[in-house]
Amino acid sequence: MRNPLADIGRGLAAEWTRTGGRGFLWLVAVPLTLGLPLLITFGIAGVAERFAAIPGQLQVTSVSTTNAVYWVITFATGIMMVTAAFAHATRSRENLRDLDAFLFPRIWTAALARWIFYGTLAAVCSLVLLVVVLTALPALFPLVYGEVSLGDPAGWRYLWTVPTYAFTACGIGIAVGSVIRTPPAAIAVLLFWVYVAENSISLFPDGYTLQAYAPFLNAVAATGQELAFLPRFGRNGSLLYFVAVAVVLFTAAVTVAQWRRRRG
Repeated sequence: MRNPLADIGRGLAAEWTRTGGRGFLWLVAVPLTLGLPLLITFGIAGVAERFAAIPGQLQVTSVSTTNAVYWVITFATGIMMVTAAFAHATRSRENLRDLDAFLFPRIWTAALARWIFYGTLAAVCSLVLLVVVLTALPALFPLVYGEVSLGDPAGWRYLWTVPTYAFTACGIGIAVGSVIRTPPAAIAVLLFWVYVAENSISLFPDGYTLQAYAPFLNAVAATGQELAFLPRFGRNGSLLYFVAVAVVLFTAAVTVAQWRRRRG
């Protein structure tokens, strides 16, 4: 019987080889993951600092650490999550399906390898962005971001919660890519869920009760980011809740995918 750990290692090596070179991951996804949050964060900071430097014209409120990395949380996680979903959904294409079945008789090993691969990449990218943003903002824009600090409690919390959130979100991306085998459809479902459904569900009857269990809102609030939304289970509990949701969805998705393969 084949060793599942060996299959996971094989999956990691295969994904590294598949994405190597001048492909979408390194030419588009990773640069976008790193560049877009920095562009928006520093663009907004530059405008705010310029207004703050004009005496008596406009009062600009200083920004605290808890509000300094919103775009890192939003875009770095989102881009890598949909990249993971796209990569995993493509495995169902006819020219790859048989090869995937031969190399990975257990579907969950290939799926877990991709979760580890993209999740680790997302976590590393988000950590780099956090260090850059929390260090550079107070140095470059002291009038507005002078209170921001990597070393205060909010900054330290970001350093472990945001990478955890990014890593876990990639697992949900893999789960969606396992069930929805058309890559654009998988991406559309994820984007609708994260950016539309969870934010608009409060408009429906008993919506606030349902929204309290929204996984992504709980996870973002758990990082320490200031939101109008209160984490349902407290900050640490809500992050654990998000991880639990990801594990349940991943397990259910690979079970469904294995059942589909057996049916042919």
